[in-house]
Amino acid sequence: MRIDHAIWATADLDAAAARFERDHGLVATGGGRHDGMGTHNRIVPLGGGYLELLAVADPDEAASSSLGSRVAAAAEGWMGWALAVDDVDAVAERLGTELIELSREGFSARLTGVAEALAEPTLPFFLQRGEGTPDPGEGADAGGLTWIEVAGDAVRLREWLAGVGLPVRVQPGDPALLAVGVGERELR
Repeated sequence: MRIDHAIWATADLDAAAARFERDHGLVATGGGRHDGMGTHNRIVPLGGGYLELLAVADPDEAASSSLGSRVAAAAEGWMGWALAVDDVDAVAERLGTELIELSREGFSARLTGVAEALAEPTLPFFLQRGEGTPDPGEGADAGGLTWIEVAGDAVRLREWLAGVGLPVRVQPGDPALLAVGVGERELR
């Protein structure tokens, strides 16, 4: 289990990509439209994890998708985070969470814990990439995704992670993703 990516919700992918490049020297590449979700993304590879810039592509389709409707309602900023796992079925069984498929051109993954993570952003969701799907975080040398800072219930998070130690800072407060570390950078 490892931190895979953090999600930045935005109304405008191009503006968000320009902001991350201007403010942090991080360049967005690739991405695409998520099948059946009404969303699309741009990827900021970090050479060990990545940032996902996520926006609504089709408001009608997004309204009928739990992910799309959350993106549509989100303010500009950090929205969630994900962990890569080797066996997403085992995680879903342990947590009693739904398995869903996510795909876009050149990418497929099975996810679990998405509804819970969207409702309580202290928690990550879990993903297992489809066979042959490349890691979007590769191909850059930005120092990697080094830590996550969240607000919320530390005990609940520890139980959600089955006690696995990860570089996660937990602050008191309403559930939220507060910041991410990229190499030596702190992104809030």
